[in-house]
Amino acid sequence: MESPPFLEVSAGSIAPVVLTCEHATNRLPSSRGLGALERELLASHWGWDIGAWDLTRDLARRLRTSAIGGGLSRLLIDLNRRVDDPSLIRRTAGAVELPWNRDVDAKETERRVLAYHSPYHAEVDRQILRRLVRGIRPLIFAVHSFTPEYGGRPRRFDSGVLYERHRGLAHRLGRSLRRSGLSVRYNQPYSGMAGMMYAVDRHGSHHRLPCLELEIRQDLLLERSSIGRIGTAVTAGIEEILSIEKARS
Repeated sequence: MESPPFLEVSAGSIAPVVLTCEHATNRLPSSRGLGALERELLASHWGWDIGAWDLTRDLARRLRTSAIGGGLSRLLIDLNRRVDDPSLIRRTAGAVELPWNRDVDAKETERRVLAYHSPYHAEVDRQILRRLVRGIRPLIFAVHSFTPEYGGRPRRFDSGVLYERHRGLAHRLGRSLRRSGLSVRYNQPYSGMAGMMYAVDRHGSHHRLPCLELEIRQDLLLERSSIGRIGTAVTAGIEEILSIEKARS
């Protein structure tokens, strides 16, 4: 049976925010033949954004809105990359060769794009269109997570807000996170200015909608209580953004 290209909660909602989580799971279509090293790799940050889907679902519940998550591991195909990006399908993760990607050619790349990448983005677009036809212009909001350390260097902050065109909205969200006690950086550990929020920017730019990406340090998403605290802060920030956007319309 083909693995589903996306996960979804509250698909019938038309609340004025669409949540996405491109790296929601570490599943592969088949786990047969995987060794211990490959399984360990999939369970690590290479395979998915640890805790991100749990936080996304928490936000969907609080905001009473829909959320779409990637159905397969980013090591099969990365939904947060253009289809012509060299890292769309990785041959290696760190120093480890990925056996399921070893012999991928253009035909297999096309198959994966049509089976997983396109349906995911089509569903994000469908959720946006359901709102637009009702006169609702939603915020597109992606949830990701990052490692506490990368390349031997610690990342000494709790959250990052990525933006390209919506600096003011990003800083409003950042202030909400700071009020909850979280340290915040903007366009870190990755930058929306450098094309590192492809998924939400693709949809936000096309429909001329506000879009942001949130990055939370993964060790803060390991406990339900911590997810709840962060979810409360993020919800407050999103609700403030929505009230501003409503006043402008």
